[in-house]
Amino acid sequence: MELLAPAGNLDKLKTAVLYGADAVYLAGPRFSLRGASDNFSDTELSEGIRFAHQNNCKSYITLNAFLNDEELKELRNYVQFLEKTGVDAVIVSDLGVLTVVQENSKLPIHLSTQASCLNIHSAKVWKHLGVKRLVLGREVSLEEAGRIRREVDIEIELFIHGAMCMSFSGNCTISNYTAGRDSNRGGCIQSCRFTYSAISVKNSIDANSLDIFQSSLMSSKDLCGIELLPKFFKTGIDSIKVEGRMKGPLYAATTTSAYALALKRCNSNPSDECSKKLQDLYKMLEKIPHRGYTDGSLIKQAGAESIYQGERNSRNSGYEIAGVVMEVEAGKSFTMLTHNSFDHDSTLEVLTFDGGLIKISTREMRDLNDKLVKKANPSRLFRFACSEAAEKSADISGISQIQPMNVVRLKV
Repeated sequence: MELLAPAGNLDKLKTAVLYGADAVYLAGPRFSLRGASDNFSDTELSEGIRFAHQNNCKSYITLNAFLNDEELKELRNYVQFLEKTGVDAVIVSDLGVLTVVQENSKLPIHLSTQASCLNIHSAKVWKHLGVKRLVLGREVSLEEAGRIRREVDIEIELFIHGAMCMSFSGNCTISNYTAGRDSNRGGCIQSCRFTYSAISVKNSIDANSLDIFQSSLMSSKDLCGIELLPKFFKTGIDSIKVEGRMKGPLYAATTTSAYALALKRCNSNPSDECSKKLQDLYKMLEKIPHRGYTDGSLIKQAGAESIYQGERNSRNSGYEIAGVVMEVEAGKSFTMLTHNSFDHDSTLEVLTFDGGLIKISTREMRDLNDKLVKKANPSRLFRFACSEAAEKSADISGISQIQPMNVVRLKV
């Protein structure tokens, strides 16, 4: 089973690859539904694909926006460019985009979840049109996905983790009306995450005088299906997909690492008993910002319990990213680029590529001039002595596990 991780920019791509992804999905500056993400220039895209392939990782490009005729004309050259980069597949929603890809390249085509493929008949049509893999709509259960796979004999990809859209397979138009930005063309501002008030029609005239209960009634909890992984195996799912191209490096490292470890455990024993072995990895996923977790519609149709009732920007996690390891001087020190500020009496936790954790004291934190520092500010480089870290970390086999691109988190 393939682990497909998000790559919002080149650094996140490298993070996902190094933490265990079998494939990554990314986008250029246009033709994708994540217009607010950093995305990739042509040069970065070529470098990213090359880095992924060097590490035995596939790369898929999202072309999943719904385009007009003028944009389809411009898409032709981009598709030809993508084929030259060696990308492994493109992800499309629009029949027009699918046609342009087929007429201008031999790239394998995956159907985006935005196309809302939910049943066997629809799946057969898409297969007939030349689609190699179906990313089924999130309304589909594992049982239904398995039935589609058996009946149609086509690769099936399912989301297993990440943010959930309240709309039908993401086909939402709220942002069009609240912000004048087209959700289906990359402009979503997540209006569903706001707090709303439900007022009955008969009371709407006197709404200002009512004691109205406000709620995030259209905001879904985040999907987390890690404990259901044995059922994914039984169903025969080909690829499990993690949402989150707009999330940060801590999210990319934690989710990729957790699901990579989960796959290793279940590969050896894909039974229901494997679920017990995944509980610690579920706890690992609770240490990244999230909106509470739900299994969505993977087992049964999502209900009221899947609605998130917390604050819109609530962290729901006791951790944030501290920085990323940039350079390691073997046996002596490592240099970290900070993302957030922290004091000299903090404890940092380095997430290693094999799923380990290395605790680092900040008491001997120094700047590049080798001066002790009492507070680290964001976007600065600081050096940490490995010898002291090794002495204070009883839960690791050796400080040599720290490598460039390791993500470092901080308990807050």
